[in-house]
Amino acid sequence: MPPLSSLAFSLCITCPRMTAMIASKAKVMGVKPMIMIALWSMMGIPFFIVLLYALQIYGVEVAVLLAAALDMGAALLVGNLNLRAGIELAIITVFVYVGMRVAPLMARALTPNL
Repeated sequence: MPPLSSLAFSLCITCPRMTAMIASKAKVMGVKPMIMIALWSMMGIPFFIVLLYALQIYGVEVAVLLAAALDMGAALLVGNLNLRAGIELAIITVFVYVGMRVAPLMARALTPNL
């Protein structure tokens, strides 16, 4: 079911942080937010592909570190990288990694009969 899985993927990658960043950058740049959403989405596709290959070939650790590096690159490009942002990025990276490792274990423990 490609349409359903595409909808599920779009719901998965939509997050409040990205929406807020798009809204604020569009306002500062004097551009319509819908244009930024379309452009940023198209520009993000190659990065999703790189992250997928990193995950498949090198594993979770490399994929999470690469995602953190891309996030840091984004912060540098928009001029939002400072000590607080760096600490937040480090905390988010740790939580993402732990979540990717612990979630399957917890799901198995909570649903042993499935």
